[in-house]
Amino acid sequence: MSLVSISDLVNLNKRIDIGLDLGTANILIYLPERGIVLNEPAMVARDRASGEVIAVGKDALAIHEKIHPGIVTIRPIANGVIADYEATTVLIRELIRKALSRSVQNIYRMVISVPLGITPVETRAVYDAAVKVGAKEVHFVQEPMAAAIGTGMDPFEAAGNMVVDIGGGTTDIAVITLGGIASGESLRIAGNDINTRIIQFFRNRYNLAISDYAAENIKLQMASAEEPQEDLTMNVQGMNVGTGLPETVTIHSGFINDALKHSVSLIVMSIKKHIEALIVKPEIALDILGRGIFLTGGGSQLKGLDHRIKQETNMPVKVSQDPMTDTIKGVGEIIEDLKHYKPILGVDFKVLSKEDT
Repeated sequence: MSLVSISDLVNLNKRIDIGLDLGTANILIYLPERGIVLNEPAMVARDRASGEVIAVGKDALAIHEKIHPGIVTIRPIANGVIADYEATTVLIRELIRKALSRSVQNIYRMVISVPLGITPVETRAVYDAAVKVGAKEVHFVQEPMAAAIGTGMDPFEAAGNMVVDIGGGTTDIAVITLGGIASGESLRIAGNDINTRIIQFFRNRYNLAISDYAAENIKLQMASAEEPQEDLTMNVQGMNVGTGLPETVTIHSGFINDALKHSVSLIVMSIKKHIEALIVKPEIALDILGRGIFLTGGGSQLKGLDHRIKQETNMPVKVSQDPMTDTIKGVGEIIEDLKHYKPILGVDFKVLSKEDT
């Protein structure tokens, strides 16, 4: 029989605070004093017959990329909010368990980033999932606010900052000043929408089915938000829907850019709309002119997007050096100093207690 040391008992009984970036594509977990401890796909694999969850995260993604007739894979978080409550609860619980390297227990506070346009019903679903995995106290922070903090901005200063967070499921546009969001919008158009348009392009033009991984690779290597200097070509492999056989096609970047034009234009138009709306607040507009529009999130890596936005808004644009983790870093900053940041947590989303249920 092994003996448990005093330090082990203390660690087992210690209250745990957790930061959670509940993204459509990935879930990231932050632990105080340890930093980002987990970054895995927001995916669940279920047994088709029983509905039992058999894998989550990167293990589920590995199954998704192969053919398993008896298994179905899903992304239970759509557009930054919960689409499948039970699957999301299992996903969060198992990923926290993996991050802690032991069973989920003694969770005290949980700070969760949520999209700017989340509804009260959607907020309740996230809250219920957090409580179900053991959280005693749940706080919400809007994703662009968390991203701003994660990049080193001070959300309480009087000056205005414009943050555009292009994630997997949503694009959040926010003008932040004095601890609040002076102007903001959440678009259900982001990285996943662009990938879907690439997949549809191949299906419609070549009768070819390609994987999510292939679409992401094409987006990163070939897609551009502006007219490229040269026409790039790339060989893409997929399955011919008609014959059921593997096939390789050669594509040109011009075709891909045409397929993405609508999504990119909507994002740029929304940014312009918020800049133009600042005519009634010229001081904030001048702050943004001096500081620039800040791009973050995985979608900010689309080639030429910063130049396109700069050209159409006449504003300087800065792209984050680490766009995939800005939001979770901001969530981490908040959970490390909750007392300082508590005022921004109550801007639109109140802390929910058990009495509210």
